Amino acid sequence: MTFKIKSFTYGKILLLVGAGCLALALPAAAQDLTNSGATITVLPGSTLYVGAGGLANQAGTITNDGALLVVGPLSNAGTLALSTGTLEVRGDVTNSGTVLPGTSPVTFSGTADQLLTAGGATLYQVLVNKPTAGANTLRLNGDLTVSNQLAFTTGLVNTKSGAVVYRLRLPNGAAVSGEASGRYVVGALEITRNAVSGAAVDFGHGAVLNPTSNNLGTVVITRTAGLLTDDVSRGVNFTNASFKGIDRIWTVVPTTQPSAAVQLTLSWLPDNDNGISDFSQSRVFQQTAPGQPWAERSPPTNASARSITTLSPTSLTRFTVSNAANPLPVTLLDFAARAEGPAAVRLNWATASEIDNAGFTVERSLDARTFVAVGTVAGAGNSTVRRDYSLLDARLPGGATLLYYRLRQTDLSGSFSFSPVRSVALAPVAAGFVVYPTRVPAGQAATYLYTGPAAPATLRVLDMVGRVVRTVAVDGRAEGTVPLTGLAAGSYLLRYTTATASFGGRCVVE
Repeated sequence: MTFKIKSFTYGKILLLVGAGCLALALPAAAQDLTNSGATITVLPGSTLYVGAGGLANQAGTITNDGALLVVGPLSNAGTLALSTGTLEVRGDVTNSGTVLPGTSPVTFSGTADQLLTAGGATLYQVLVNKPTAGANTLRLNGDLTVSNQLAFTTGLVNTKSGAVVYRLRLPNGAAVSGEASGRYVVGALEITRNAVSGAAVDFGHGAVLNPTSNNLGTVVITRTAGLLTDDVSRGVNFTNASFKGIDRIWTVVPTTQPSAAVQLTLSWLPDNDNGISDFSQSRVFQQTAPGQPWAERSPPTNASARSITTLSPTSLTRFTVSNAANPLPVTLLDFAARAEGPAAVRLNWATASEIDNAGFTVERSLDARTFVAVGTVAGAGNSTVRRDYSLLDARLPGGATLLYYRLRQTDLSGSFSFSPVRSVALAPVAAGFVVYPTRVPAGQAATYLYTGPAAPATLRVLDMVGRVVRTVAVDGRAEGTVPLTGLAAGSYLLRYTTATASFGGRCVVE
């Protein structure tokens, strides 16, 4: 027998709702059910219906072994023992008291968004049965633990409230079911599995972990999805923010990191494509921690079915998926530029890992906008160990006091990405011109060092009677070559002329 109770406001009352009896006193005008200290028990086989005014359990105890349907909001500051009954709520839920979950399924079925403030409570089963997939949402205003099952029929769960991303936790043994387009957990879904060793474990939220020969102990994988937030739910190339991964990041935390290779298979919904339309050249990317660069952890793979397996990482941290262009395929540990003397800059950088890395081009700029290449260094191709690189830029623009450098990293496929820009301050020096060595073997060239303002200039070589035997137009860089090849043995005068100054030198061809 079903009893519909739309009016109940009382201080102390024992309500026994059985299959054939209902014992309570009801003021006719009340539009809610308020329990200010009574013990209310819904017996098996019975239904307690509370209308749009909602249910407020202020200080008493409500025990539900039957069916409890609350059309309006439900607030609990006392004890709510869900026991073996069922609870359906169509309004907001606020708990500041004690919830005893029992084995009760709790269904959220409101036509509008609902807000759940669990207040640290654990629920046994949560059933999301909203009227319209993707349009109605159960929002969390705090962490929530579901000890048995989270099931979706229609609707979303969103764990973000304001700037805070709360967690929906499923401990060992609990499962999620029914996730599909328009019905899944937006935000952070944390799932724990104990004793991960031997066989592959499907965590149920798009992550399957195969420990192979490792005993990983308890593993916690948190999937953050659907928030469209850089470095929170999607990977981003920190040097080119237009390159982003799918709108899902999995954070894997094992009790013991693997000592041998493991495999991680990741899958996602079309809702989380993040605008990427081509998954034919997809890759798994790994990040050591938020804010760090992403490194490729799988070769290009056709993941058009929205599922991809890693290249057996031996550390478990944060993972996401993107196409071949995203994010940076090289994990850059360090990039530094330092002055080395008055006319050279030393560039040093290191990588933690490389996938299909053809090499690096060092680029220099006077204004941090227009860059020119000054040298290249071959990459390691594929590497999982630290690699150190260096290049000396010894042909600086004359008169420059501040230079900017960046790395252009190029894949074997020809795609490239840029590193952050580094600046180098150079000590100003007086304008001058020197030649070294001053005695040059026949057939070889000398080198000049110019320390004046960068500007077009002319370098002339004259014999001892003043005849010009060589003329070279130069661009004002700090270092260049004196063209002596093919000249007869003897002494020569050198004249370096700019629009505002003229410098001289001398050398001997032996």
